[in-house]
Amino acid sequence: MKRLITFIMLGILVIGVVFSNGYVYADSVDNFISIRLTSPVKSNEVVHLYGEEGFLIFNKRNLTDYLEYITEEKIKVKIVDGKSIAIFDMEDNLIYSYKQEDELILTSSNYRNVQVEDKNYRDFIEFKIIDGRLLIINYVDLENYLYGVVPREMPAYFEMEALKSQAIASRTYALKNLNKHSSQGFDLCDTIHCQVYGGMDGEHERSNWAVDETRGMILTYNGSIIDALYHSNSGGITEDSSDAWGYSHPYLISVEDRFSTDAPNSNWTYNLSTDEVKTKLSNHGIYIGSILDMEIIDTTSSGRVKKLKIIGSLGEKVLNKGEIREVFGLNEIKSNLFTVKKDFKGSTRSLVYAIDGEGLAPQLVDLNNVSVIDGNLKQRSSRGLISRFINKNGIVDRELPQGVDNFIIEGKGYGHGVGMSQWGAQRMAEEGYSFEDILKYYYSGVDITTNNR
Repeated sequence: MKRLITFIMLGILVIGVVFSNGYVYADSVDNFISIRLTSPVKSNEVVHLYGEEGFLIFNKRNLTDYLEYITEEKIKVKIVDGKSIAIFDMEDNLIYSYKQEDELILTSSNYRNVQVEDKNYRDFIEFKIIDGRLLIINYVDLENYLYGVVPREMPAYFEMEALKSQAIASRTYALKNLNKHSSQGFDLCDTIHCQVYGGMDGEHERSNWAVDETRGMILTYNGSIIDALYHSNSGGITEDSSDAWGYSHPYLISVEDRFSTDAPNSNWTYNLSTDEVKTKLSNHGIYIGSILDMEIIDTTSSGRVKKLKIIGSLGEKVLNKGEIREVFGLNEIKSNLFTVKKDFKGSTRSLVYAIDGEGLAPQLVDLNNVSVIDGNLKQRSSRGLISRFINKNGIVDRELPQGVDNFIIEGKGYGHGVGMSQWGAQRMAEEGYSFEDILKYYYSGVDITTNNR
Protein backbone atom coordinates (compact mmCIF):
# COMPACT_ATOMS: atom_id res chain seq x y z
CA MET A 1 0.00 0.00 0.00
CA LYS A 2 2.87 2.34 0.84
CA ARG A 3 4.42 1.91 -2.61
CA LEU A 4 1.02 2.25 -4.31
CA ILE A 5 0.59 5.68 -2.75
CA THR A 6 4.03 6.65 -3.99
CA PHE A 7 3.25 5.68 -7.58
CA ILE A 8 -0.01 7.62 -7.43
CA MET A 9 1.98 10.66 -6.34
CA LEU A 10 4.37 10.18 -9.22
CA GLY A 11 1.47 10.63 -11.61
CA ILE A 12 1.32 14.26 -10.60
CA LEU A 13 4.52 14.81 -12.56
CA VAL A 14 2.62 14.97 -15.86
CA ILE A 15 1.37 18.42 -14.92
CA GLY A 16 4.39 19.70 -13.04
CA VAL A 17 6.43 19.14 -9.91
CA VAL A 18 4.31 19.83 -6.83
CA PHE A 19 6.01 20.25 -3.48
CA SER A 20 4.61 20.22 0.03
CA ASN A 21 4.42 24.02 0.15
CA GLY A 22 1.88 23.94 -2.65
CA TYR A 23 3.87 25.69 -5.37
CA VAL A 24 4.12 24.27 -8.87
CA TYR A 25 7.50 24.93 -10.41
CA ALA A 26 8.56 25.36 -14.01
CA ASP A 27 9.73 22.42 -16.09
CA SER A 28 13.43 23.18 -15.51
CA VAL A 29 15.70 24.60 -12.81
CA ASP A 30 16.22 27.88 -14.64
CA ASN A 31 14.32 29.77 -11.94
CA PHE A 32 16.10 28.03 -9.10
CA ILE A 33 19.33 29.13 -7.47
CA SER A 34 22.19 26.73 -6.81
CA ILE A 35 23.83 26.67 -3.38
CA ARG A 36 26.99 24.74 -2.60
CA LEU A 37 26.50 22.89 0.67
CA THR A 38 29.45 22.68 3.03
CA SER A 39 27.90 22.36 6.49
CA PRO A 40 26.61 18.76 6.09
CA VAL A 41 29.76 17.43 4.42
CA LYS A 42 31.43 14.57 6.27
CA SER A 43 33.56 13.28 3.37
CA ASN A 44 34.56 14.48 -0.09
CA GLU A 45 34.39 10.91 -1.39
CA VAL A 46 31.03 9.54 -0.21
CA VAL A 47 27.76 11.25 0.73
CA HIS A 48 24.80 9.63 2.48
CA LEU A 49 21.26 10.63 1.51
CA TYR A 50 17.92 9.82 3.08
CA GLY A 51 14.54 10.26 1.43
CA GLU A 52 11.14 9.12 2.67
CA GLU A 53 9.49 6.99 -0.04
CA GLY A 54 12.77 6.86 -1.99
CA PHE A 55 14.21 9.20 -4.63
CA LEU A 56 13.46 10.54 -8.09
CA ILE A 57 16.18 11.40 -10.62
CA PHE A 58 15.61 14.13 -13.22
CA ASN A 59 17.50 15.94 -15.92
CA LYS A 60 17.87 19.59 -14.89
CA ARG A 61 16.14 20.68 -18.11
CA ASN A 62 13.08 18.47 -17.70
CA LEU A 63 11.34 18.33 -14.35
CA THR A 64 8.11 16.88 -15.76
CA ASP A 65 9.47 13.41 -16.51
CA TYR A 66 11.67 11.57 -14.07
CA LEU A 67 14.40 9.27 -15.38
CA GLU A 68 14.62 6.85 -12.50
CA TYR A 69 12.71 6.02 -9.34
CA ILE A 70 14.87 4.61 -6.53
CA THR A 71 12.85 2.78 -3.91
CA GLU A 72 15.60 2.69 -1.28
CA GLU A 73 15.19 5.35 1.38
CA LYS A 74 18.89 5.35 2.27
CA ILE A 75 21.56 5.62 -0.41
CA LYS A 76 25.25 6.45 -0.81
CA VAL A 77 26.73 8.59 -3.58
CA LYS A 78 30.34 8.02 -4.64
CA ILE A 79 32.82 8.85 -7.37
CA VAL A 80 33.65 5.86 -9.60
CA ASP A 81 36.71 5.71 -11.87
CA GLY A 82 37.36 9.38 -11.14
CA LYS A 83 34.72 10.59 -13.61
CA SER A 84 31.36 8.93 -12.90
CA ILE A 85 28.86 9.54 -10.12
CA ALA A 86 27.36 6.36 -8.76
CA ILE A 87 24.46 5.66 -6.39
CA PHE A 88 24.67 2.62 -4.11
CA ASP A 89 22.41 1.12 -1.51
CA MET A 90 23.69 0.77 2.04
CA GLU A 91 25.11 -2.68 1.23
CA ASP A 92 27.21 -1.15 -1.59
CA ASN A 93 25.10 -2.59 -4.39
CA LEU A 94 25.17 -0.32 -7.45
CA ILE A 95 21.76 1.22 -8.20
CA TYR A 96 22.45 3.90 -10.80
CA SER A 97 25.43 5.71 -12.32
CA TYR A 98 25.86 8.68 -14.66
CA LYS A 99 28.37 11.18 -16.01
CA GLN A 100 28.62 14.69 -14.62
CA GLU A 101 27.80 16.16 -18.04
CA ASP A 102 24.41 14.40 -17.91
CA GLU A 103 23.28 17.20 -15.56
CA LEU A 104 21.13 15.04 -13.35
CA ILE A 105 19.55 16.04 -10.06
CA LEU A 106 17.52 14.14 -7.51
CA THR A 107 14.87 14.72 -4.89
CA SER A 108 12.86 12.60 -2.50
CA SER A 109 9.72 11.11 -3.98
CA ASN A 110 7.53 12.75 -1.36
CA TYR A 111 8.63 16.19 -2.60
CA ARG A 112 9.25 17.43 0.92
CA ASN A 113 12.95 17.22 1.66
CA VAL A 114 16.20 15.42 1.03
CA GLN A 115 18.37 14.62 4.03
CA VAL A 116 22.05 15.11 3.21
CA GLU A 117 24.02 13.38 5.96
CA ASP A 118 22.34 14.86 9.05
CA LYS A 119 20.77 18.00 7.51
CA ASN A 120 17.55 18.47 5.52
CA TYR A 121 17.10 20.52 2.35
CA ARG A 122 14.19 21.46 0.12
CA ASP A 123 13.89 20.82 -3.62
CA PHE A 124 16.80 19.18 -5.49
CA ILE A 125 20.34 17.93 -4.92
CA GLU A 126 23.08 17.83 -7.58
CA PHE A 127 26.56 16.31 -7.39
CA LYS A 128 29.63 17.59 -9.22
CA ILE A 129 33.17 16.24 -9.37
CA ILE A 130 35.73 19.01 -8.88
CA ASP A 131 39.41 18.14 -8.42
CA GLY A 132 38.50 14.57 -7.54
CA ARG A 133 36.05 15.61 -4.83
CA LEU A 134 32.26 15.46 -4.62
CA LEU A 135 30.59 18.85 -4.43
CA ILE A 136 27.01 18.92 -3.13
CA ILE A 137 24.73 21.55 -4.66
CA ASN A 138 21.20 22.36 -3.57
CA TYR A 139 18.99 23.57 -6.44
CA VAL A 140 16.32 25.44 -4.56
CA ASP A 141 13.52 27.91 -5.21
CA LEU A 142 14.56 31.41 -4.15
CA GLU A 143 11.84 31.76 -1.53
CA ASN A 144 12.64 28.33 -0.10
CA TYR A 145 16.29 29.38 0.05
CA LEU A 146 15.30 32.43 2.09
CA TYR A 147 13.49 30.21 4.60
CA GLY A 148 16.90 28.76 5.44
CA VAL A 149 18.80 32.08 5.33
CA VAL A 150 16.80 34.66 7.27
CA PRO A 151 16.89 32.93 10.70
CA ARG A 152 20.62 32.20 10.27
CA GLU A 153 21.38 35.83 9.51
CA MET A 154 18.98 37.39 12.04
CA PRO A 155 17.56 35.88 15.25
CA ALA A 156 14.03 34.61 14.64
CA TYR A 157 12.83 36.25 17.87
CA PHE A 158 13.48 39.72 16.42
CA GLU A 159 10.51 41.98 15.73
CA MET A 160 8.52 41.04 12.61
CA GLU A 161 9.30 44.30 10.80
CA ALA A 162 13.01 43.68 11.34
CA LEU A 163 12.64 40.13 10.00
CA LYS A 164 10.82 41.45 6.95
CA SER A 165 13.68 43.90 6.38
CA GLN A 166 16.14 41.02 6.56
CA ALA A 167 14.07 38.91 4.16
CA ILE A 168 14.05 41.69 1.55
CA ALA A 169 17.75 42.45 2.04
CA SER A 170 18.67 38.75 1.75
CA ARG A 171 16.49 38.26 -1.33
CA THR A 172 18.07 41.31 -2.94
CA TYR A 173 21.58 40.22 -2.01
CA ALA A 174 21.03 36.74 -3.47
CA LEU A 175 19.77 38.04 -6.81
CA LYS A 176 22.52 40.66 -7.06
CA ASN A 177 25.25 38.08 -6.37
CA LEU A 178 24.04 35.12 -8.43
CA ASN A 179 27.29 35.03 -10.40
CA LYS A 180 29.54 35.07 -7.34
CA HIS A 181 30.61 31.44 -7.82
CA SER A 182 29.65 30.92 -11.46
CA SER A 183 33.17 29.86 -12.39
CA GLN A 184 32.83 26.97 -9.90
CA GLY A 185 29.50 25.76 -11.20
CA PHE A 186 27.07 27.20 -8.62
CA ASP A 187 25.56 30.53 -7.62
CA LEU A 188 26.21 30.95 -3.90
CA CYS A 189 27.72 29.03 -0.98
CA ASP A 190 26.13 28.36 2.40
CA THR A 191 28.72 30.27 4.49
CA ILE A 192 29.32 33.87 5.57
CA HIS A 193 31.21 34.36 2.30
CA CYS A 194 27.75 34.69 0.72
CA GLN A 195 24.86 34.26 3.17
CA VAL A 196 24.60 31.64 5.89
CA TYR A 197 22.10 29.00 4.71
CA GLY A 198 20.89 26.28 7.05
CA GLY A 199 18.36 24.50 4.85
CA MET A 200 15.17 23.20 6.42
CA ASP A 201 16.80 22.59 9.80
CA GLY A 202 17.52 26.30 10.09
CA GLU A 203 13.94 27.38 9.40
CA HIS A 204 11.64 29.03 11.92
CA GLU A 205 7.93 29.77 11.71
CA ARG A 206 8.37 33.51 12.35
CA SER A 207 11.09 34.06 9.79
CA ASN A 208 9.21 31.92 7.23
CA TRP A 209 6.25 34.22 7.79
CA ALA A 210 8.45 37.26 7.14
CA VAL A 211 9.62 35.71 3.85
CA ASP A 212 6.05 34.95 2.79
CA GLU A 213 4.79 38.41 3.72
CA THR A 214 7.47 40.04 1.54
CA ARG A 215 7.40 37.48 -1.29
CA GLY A 216 9.24 38.78 -4.34
CA MET A 217 10.12 42.18 -2.82
CA ILE A 218 13.60 43.53 -3.63
CA LEU A 219 15.51 46.81 -3.31
CA THR A 220 16.37 48.86 -6.39
CA TYR A 221 18.08 52.18 -7.05
CA ASN A 222 17.18 54.00 -10.28
CA GLY A 223 15.61 50.77 -11.52
CA SER A 224 18.62 48.53 -10.86
CA ILE A 225 18.90 45.94 -8.12
CA ILE A 226 21.23 47.03 -5.33
CA ASP A 227 23.99 45.25 -3.43
CA ALA A 228 22.05 44.98 -0.17
CA LEU A 229 24.90 44.62 2.30
CA TYR A 230 24.16 44.34 6.00
CA HIS A 231 25.97 43.76 9.29
CA SER A 232 25.24 43.12 12.94
CA ASN A 233 25.75 46.53 14.60
CA SER A 234 27.08 49.80 13.19
CA GLY A 235 28.28 51.13 16.55
CA GLY A 236 26.46 54.43 15.97
CA ILE A 237 27.43 55.26 12.40
CA THR A 238 27.42 53.18 9.21
CA GLU A 239 30.35 53.07 6.81
CA ASP A 240 30.42 54.55 3.31
CA SER A 241 31.02 51.86 0.68
CA SER A 242 33.79 53.94 -0.88
CA ASP A 243 35.68 53.92 2.42
CA ALA A 244 35.06 50.23 3.04
CA TRP A 245 35.98 48.82 -0.37
CA GLY A 246 36.97 51.67 -2.64
CA TYR A 247 33.86 51.66 -4.80
CA SER A 248 31.02 54.09 -4.27
CA HIS A 249 27.32 53.26 -4.31
CA PRO A 250 24.97 56.22 -3.71
CA TYR A 251 22.64 53.97 -1.69
CA LEU A 252 25.46 52.79 0.62
CA ILE A 253 26.53 56.06 2.19
CA SER A 254 27.42 56.67 5.83
CA VAL A 255 24.47 57.56 8.08
CA GLU A 256 24.28 58.42 11.76
CA ASP A 257 22.69 55.47 13.54
CA ARG A 258 21.38 56.11 17.04
CA PHE A 259 19.39 52.88 16.86
CA SER A 260 22.58 50.81 17.15
CA THR A 261 24.07 52.55 20.19
CA ASP A 262 22.16 50.65 22.88
CA ALA A 263 22.41 47.06 21.69
CA PRO A 264 24.73 44.04 21.99
CA ASN A 265 28.28 44.83 20.84
CA SER A 266 27.58 48.54 20.59
CA ASN A 267 30.65 48.79 22.84
CA TRP A 268 33.37 46.20 23.39
CA THR A 269 36.94 45.87 24.68
CA TYR A 270 39.74 43.53 23.69
CA ASN A 271 43.02 43.29 25.62
CA LEU A 272 46.20 42.09 23.93
CA SER A 273 49.66 41.57 25.42
CA THR A 274 52.68 42.33 23.27
CA ASP A 275 53.45 38.61 23.12
CA GLU A 276 49.94 37.91 21.84
CA VAL A 277 50.36 40.55 19.15
CA LYS A 278 53.63 38.97 18.10
CA THR A 279 52.03 35.52 17.93
CA LYS A 280 49.06 36.70 15.87
CA LEU A 281 51.37 38.45 13.42
CA SER A 282 53.65 35.43 13.08
CA ASN A 283 50.62 33.22 12.46
CA HIS A 284 50.07 35.32 9.35
CA GLY A 285 53.69 35.30 8.25
CA ILE A 286 54.59 38.70 9.69
CA TYR A 287 57.85 38.88 11.67
CA ILE A 288 58.93 42.20 13.14
CA GLY A 289 60.55 41.06 16.37
CA SER A 290 59.42 42.09 19.85
CA ILE A 291 56.37 44.35 19.76
CA LEU A 292 57.09 47.88 20.94
CA ASP A 293 54.12 49.99 19.88
CA MET A 294 50.86 50.13 17.97
CA GLU A 295 49.23 53.23 16.53
CA ILE A 296 46.33 54.19 14.28
CA ILE A 297 47.67 56.20 11.36
CA ASP A 298 44.57 56.62 9.15
CA THR A 299 40.78 56.47 9.55
CA THR A 300 37.72 56.69 7.32
CA SER A 301 35.11 59.47 7.43
CA SER A 302 33.09 57.42 9.94
CA GLY A 303 36.12 56.98 12.23
CA ARG A 304 36.92 53.39 11.29
CA VAL A 305 40.56 52.41 11.18
CA LYS A 306 42.03 52.24 7.68
CA LYS A 307 45.66 51.72 8.67
CA LEU A 308 47.14 50.35 11.88
CA LYS A 309 50.91 50.52 12.31
CA ILE A 310 52.63 47.99 14.54
CA ILE A 311 56.23 48.73 15.50
CA GLY A 312 58.64 45.97 16.39
CA SER A 313 62.29 45.67 17.32
CA LEU A 314 63.09 44.40 13.80
CA GLY A 315 60.85 46.69 11.79
CA GLU A 316 57.25 47.71 11.43
CA LYS A 317 54.11 46.54 9.66
CA VAL A 318 51.12 48.57 8.50
CA LEU A 319 47.89 46.56 8.45
CA ASN A 320 45.22 47.85 6.08
CA LYS A 321 41.54 47.84 7.07
CA GLY A 322 40.82 44.37 5.68
CA GLU A 323 43.89 42.85 7.27
CA ILE A 324 43.31 44.13 10.80
CA ARG A 325 40.39 41.86 11.67
CA GLU A 326 41.84 39.00 9.66
CA VAL A 327 45.05 39.06 11.69
CA PHE A 328 43.59 39.68 15.14
CA GLY A 329 40.32 37.76 14.70
CA LEU A 330 36.86 38.66 13.45
CA ASN A 331 35.30 37.88 16.81
CA GLU A 332 37.99 39.68 18.80
CA ILE A 333 38.22 42.88 16.73
CA LYS A 334 34.49 43.05 16.08
CA SER A 335 34.72 46.09 13.83
CA ASN A 336 37.26 48.64 12.63
CA LEU A 337 35.56 51.35 14.67
CA PHE A 338 38.04 51.32 17.54
CA THR A 339 40.76 53.19 19.42
CA VAL A 340 43.98 51.88 20.96
CA LYS A 341 45.10 52.50 24.54
CA LYS A 342 48.26 51.17 26.17
CA ASP A 343 49.32 49.83 29.54
CA PHE A 344 52.96 50.56 30.34
CA LYS A 345 55.31 48.55 32.50
CA GLY A 346 56.42 50.54 35.49
CA SER A 347 55.57 54.23 35.68
CA THR A 348 57.19 55.51 32.55
CA ARG A 349 56.53 55.48 28.85
CA SER A 350 57.70 52.48 26.89
CA LEU A 351 59.32 53.91 23.78
CA VAL A 352 62.28 56.12 22.92
CA TYR A 353 62.80 57.72 19.57
CA ALA A 354 66.46 58.82 19.14
CA ILE A 355 67.10 61.96 17.09
CA ASP A 356 70.55 62.55 15.69
CA GLY A 357 72.52 65.77 15.97
CA GLU A 358 71.11 67.13 12.74
CA GLY A 359 67.54 66.73 13.92
CA LEU A 360 66.73 64.17 11.25
CA ALA A 361 63.68 61.91 11.30
CA PRO A 362 63.24 59.95 14.55
CA GLN A 363 64.26 56.30 14.57
CA LEU A 364 62.85 53.73 16.94
CA VAL A 365 65.29 52.38 19.50
CA ASP A 366 65.09 48.86 20.89
CA LEU A 367 66.20 49.39 24.49
CA ASN A 368 67.14 45.76 24.93
CA ASN A 369 70.12 46.16 22.62
CA VAL A 370 70.85 49.88 22.62
CA SER A 371 74.18 51.42 23.59
CA VAL A 372 74.76 55.10 24.18
CA ILE A 373 77.62 56.99 22.51
CA ASP A 374 78.97 59.87 24.52
CA GLY A 375 80.71 63.02 23.26
CA ASN A 376 84.06 61.22 23.03
CA LEU A 377 82.50 58.53 20.80
CA LYS A 378 82.91 55.99 23.57
CA GLN A 379 80.24 53.33 23.89
CA ARG A 380 78.57 53.03 27.26
CA SER A 381 76.04 50.52 28.48
CA SER A 382 72.47 51.70 28.58
CA ARG A 383 71.54 49.31 31.37
CA GLY A 384 70.41 50.87 34.60
CA LEU A 385 67.81 53.32 35.64
CA ILE A 386 69.47 56.33 34.03
CA SER A 387 70.79 56.49 30.47
CA ARG A 388 72.44 59.41 28.71
CA PHE A 389 71.09 60.56 25.35
CA ILE A 390 72.86 63.19 23.29
CA ASN A 391 71.03 65.62 21.04
CA LYS A 392 72.24 68.78 19.36
CA ASN A 393 71.60 70.74 22.53
CA GLY A 394 73.87 68.56 24.68
CA ILE A 395 73.50 65.67 27.06
CA VAL A 396 70.07 64.93 28.49
CA ASP A 397 69.56 62.54 31.40
CA ARG A 398 66.40 60.43 31.04
CA GLU A 399 64.87 57.57 32.98
CA LEU A 400 65.07 54.30 31.10
CA PRO A 401 61.61 53.35 29.80
CA GLN A 402 60.18 50.02 30.85
CA GLY A 403 58.05 49.10 27.76
CA VAL A 404 54.44 48.46 26.74
CA ASP A 405 52.72 45.69 28.62
CA ASN A 406 49.26 45.52 27.01
CA PHE A 407 47.20 47.12 24.27
CA ILE A 408 43.57 47.89 25.07
CA ILE A 409 41.35 47.96 21.97
CA GLU A 410 38.12 49.82 22.70
CA GLY A 411 35.60 49.46 19.90
CA LYS A 412 32.03 49.96 18.78
CA GLY A 413 29.78 47.81 16.62
CA TYR A 414 30.14 44.43 14.96
CA GLY A 415 30.87 43.82 11.28
CA HIS A 416 31.94 45.91 8.30
CA GLY A 417 29.38 48.62 9.03
CA VAL A 418 28.07 49.01 5.45
CA GLY A 419 24.34 49.04 4.76
CA MET A 420 21.71 47.85 7.21
CA SER A 421 22.53 47.38 10.88
CA GLN A 422 20.55 44.36 12.02
CA TRP A 423 20.40 45.47 15.64
CA GLY A 424 19.50 48.94 14.42
CA ALA A 425 16.65 47.40 12.43
CA GLN A 426 15.48 45.63 15.58
CA ARG A 427 15.50 48.86 17.61
CA MET A 428 13.64 50.69 14.84
CA ALA A 429 11.01 47.94 14.74
CA GLU A 430 10.63 48.13 18.52
CA GLU A 431 9.98 51.86 18.17
CA GLY A 432 7.20 51.22 15.64
CA TYR A 433 8.99 51.74 12.34
CA SER A 434 7.90 49.61 9.38
CA PHE A 435 10.19 47.49 7.22
CA GLU A 436 9.91 50.19 4.52
CA ASP A 437 11.13 52.80 7.03
CA ILE A 438 14.02 50.59 8.12
CA LEU A 439 15.24 49.75 4.64
CA LYS A 440 15.01 53.31 3.36
CA TYR A 441 16.89 54.56 6.42
CA TYR A 442 19.91 52.33 5.86
CA TYR A 443 19.81 52.20 2.04
CA SER A 444 19.59 55.79 0.81
CA GLY A 445 17.26 56.61 -2.07
CA VAL A 446 16.10 53.05 -2.77
CA ASP A 447 12.73 51.73 -3.95
CA ILE A 448 11.03 48.52 -2.90
CA THR A 449 9.84 46.69 -6.02
CA THR A 450 8.63 43.21 -6.93
CA ASN A 451 10.95 40.70 -8.58
CA ASN A 452 9.45 38.57 -11.33
CA ARG A 453 12.00 35.77 -11.14
